[in-house]
Amino acid sequence: MTRNQRVARRSLIGKGELLALTGALSYATVNALQRSVAKGIDPYVGSLIRQIPLFLMATIFILAVRPTSLRPRSDKYLGLPLLRLLFVAGVGSFCIGNILLFAGLNWVGLAVAVAASQGGLVLGGAAISTFVMKEPPVGWQRVGIAVVACGIALTAAPAISSINQGALAILGFVVSFSAGVFFTISNAASRSVQKKGGTFLVALAITNIGGVCALALAVLIRAHGNFANLWPGITSHQVTVLLGAGCVNALAIASVTLAVKFTNVANVSMILSLVLVFGLFTARLVFGESIQPTFLMGASAVLGGVLLGQLGPKYLNKNLNIDREKL
Repeated sequence: MTRNQRVARRSLIGKGELLALTGALSYATVNALQRSVAKGIDPYVGSLIRQIPLFLMATIFILAVRPTSLRPRSDKYLGLPLLRLLFVAGVGSFCIGNILLFAGLNWVGLAVAVAASQGGLVLGGAAISTFVMKEPPVGWQRVGIAVVACGIALTAAPAISSINQGALAILGFVVSFSAGVFFTISNAASRSVQKKGGTFLVALAITNIGGVCALALAVLIRAHGNFANLWPGITSHQVTVLLGAGCVNALAIASVTLAVKFTNVANVSMILSLVLVFGLFTARLVFGESIQPTFLMGASAVLGGVLLGQLGPKYLNKNLNIDREKL
């Protein structure tokens, strides 16, 4: 095997893709844990509890390390505009996005809520990457995104067409889709900062702090200034599960935040759609949710779309290099 062949083989999956896949597996676990205790929990409170582990890690990091990118007198200081961008993106992703997804899980179940949120993530990621980041998906990536979008639509179709709960299903789908759009905003902000020299740990910390501050304020307003008003209905088991989900969520967010350093937002969003595939099995095996044939077809399409988008051009390039070596 020649050196070019070895390089081509190693490059089939890059750092960004592996990190995005780790994020997808972690998010699937978070969704399952969150789904298991979502009933009866105020979505604001549930989202806040889930962010506590990462918030503590981020705060400790900033206080202990005092990174130069946060020091105004340092040459590496990011500046207020970029820090504001990260903070606001955190509000949109971790506060608004989490609340919407929590509501979707409660209204339409794990499979449909995950499908809708992934649709928002994939299509929103492609749009933001194209029109805001000026990094449009190209070639096979566009084909992969289109196939993934069709797969997601297939998984959502049974709920939308349901006669018994049509209005609720549509509302749950819409809010879950919107959650996905808000999630990708944070990824775009993180990529923008890291392209300008900021570390992924700083991007991770500031976006999370922004989200937690917004969530805490929202919870305080809903509780009329007294947090105790929202706690009586929450059991210690629910809190424990949400904190556990928060720890896994920290791994997921860290993986995705670092992934966008190595590849564009559209590519990361496409790989994250695999959460739907993982969530499908969890919904059936763990929660006993009914899985329609269209869900299976949709999940297959999502998996095929991701494989097309990721391996299609790289596999062709590898074979092209091998053919050139033979010549």
